[in-house]
Amino acid sequence: MLIDDLQALAADLALRASTAPVADRAEAAERLRRHVVEYVLPRAADADAPLVVVILGSTGSGKSSLLNALVGARVSESGVLRPTTRRPVAVAHPDDASGFALLPGLTARDTVELRTLPDARRGLVLVDAPDFDSVELANRALAVELLELADLVIFVSTATRYADQVPWEILARAQQRGVPLLMVLNRLPPEADEADSVIADYRRLLERGNFADAGAFGRLEVVPVSEGALDAERDALDAGAIAPIREALDRLVVNDAERRELARRSLVAALEGIPAAIAEMASQVEDEEASARSLLLVADGAYREHRVALGEELGRGTFMRAEVLRQWQEFVGAGQVARFLAQGMGKLVASVRSLLQPGPPAPSIEVREAAFADLVALTVQHADAAARKVSSVWMEDPYGQRALAVDAGLWGASVGLGERLSTALEAWALEIGEEIRKLGEQRKGWAQAASIGVNALGTSAVLAVFVHTGGLTGAEVGITAATAVVNQKLLEAVFGEANVAAFVGRAREALGRILDEAFAAERARHDRALGAGVAGTEGLADRLRELARRAAEGAG
Repeated sequence: MLIDDLQALAADLALRASTAPVADRAEAAERLRRHVVEYVLPRAADADAPLVVVILGSTGSGKSSLLNALVGARVSESGVLRPTTRRPVAVAHPDDASGFALLPGLTARDTVELRTLPDARRGLVLVDAPDFDSVELANRALAVELLELADLVIFVSTATRYADQVPWEILARAQQRGVPLLMVLNRLPPEADEADSVIADYRRLLERGNFADAGAFGRLEVVPVSEGALDAERDALDAGAIAPIREALDRLVVNDAERRELARRSLVAALEGIPAAIAEMASQVEDEEASARSLLLVADGAYREHRVALGEELGRGTFMRAEVLRQWQEFVGAGQVARFLAQGMGKLVASVRSLLQPGPPAPSIEVREAAFADLVALTVQHADAAARKVSSVWMEDPYGQRALAVDAGLWGASVGLGERLSTALEAWALEIGEEIRKLGEQRKGWAQAASIGVNALGTSAVLAVFVHTGGLTGAEVGITAATAVVNQKLLEAVFGEANVAAFVGRAREALGRILDEAFAAERARHDRALGAGVAGTEGLADRLRELARRAAEGAG
């Protein structure tokens, strides 16, 4: 059960790392994922696996010399070049080569040098870590990563560096992690009273930091090493000076129960620390989900606002170019019809019939295409404005920035919007033509009316949808109103007033659906771009908390 929970937790941490909107949050999730995958899971799966003992220290503290002393051979170079340890060195007995599997991330990335020595202690993997205060950030990060993988840390400081801030920051992380410690205070002054003063001060600082019970076997011990206590042949610290460290490691080798207990203690501390690490992350996920919902509401509002504005302009009919309307007026003789309007319906019918006599061809296709072009241009204009409004707001949010990075086209209407809308409008016009034909066949005199052409009547119907007198005031009453009157009366004369009203209403609803679908498609681009960053994160915060809780309970 614990293994299953840890695997599920690792998967959700990987999801978090891939969907976090900012780099530092993604990195935090990835660090915790590696800790679970590379330390917690292997240790939980095999309590008898070799212990990973990591030697941590600041620049020039003597870590490499300590490793050489502990393994009895020159395996890690020390020297005046800082930082000396650029690549971790891991040493194990040949029988424990499988213990290197406890460093899967490092071995996979080829960032650790693996050594087997026949005289190395069985059951232990000793690792010389890079300097945690290195000028190279990669070295610092690697040192912290090794701390997360450790069952036991040998912490090396010096008489001149023990009070520095960085070592205490690393110790604080070790305390938070709960890993047992062995302490070495190197390069002590030769004068006994000065050395005693430094040792006492260091122990006092450790007591104040609540490290008293963080030792490998209970009480934390500080092993003092004087300046110059060296084995030059092995480039190592003097074996006698570090005897307490050697004895502690030997104790773990010969006593399986103590070795398993230390492994269990480190694992339990790691498991119990997971909920605290998850708590902040889960809260961030919830905050980001709320932010994502707000971003979607911004998109909803912007596209809804511009769809309404488009509908209002379409309702007024003033979006069409005057020359397009004038061209149609010239064909249907708007001036003559207007005169007959004052003389009664009978004259109007006679006027309409006069239109059916042979004359110049109707500019149906040209007018319809021009009308569609005007509507497409207006729609793209509104979609473009909505997209800019949304993107301007999204740029103020990390998730929004990430979505815009996924699709820079969100700053404007989609490239193919105009073409798709034109295609939809042509299909709509064909449907209008077909309905006109079916409606006309039910009317007396359709054969005579058909001489004007289905295309001409279809164009007239299209314009009846686009332009009408409702809502027109002031300067808007003119060519738009005249065209609206002509088309309405022309259609009513052919099909009847009630039929025309119902027909135009259906056509207008169909056009509304086309525009709704176009805006919905434009709006959906924002969903997809935002979804690319948050896909699958539904319930992630709750899952992380629950899995962390179960992992901590599994420690018992």
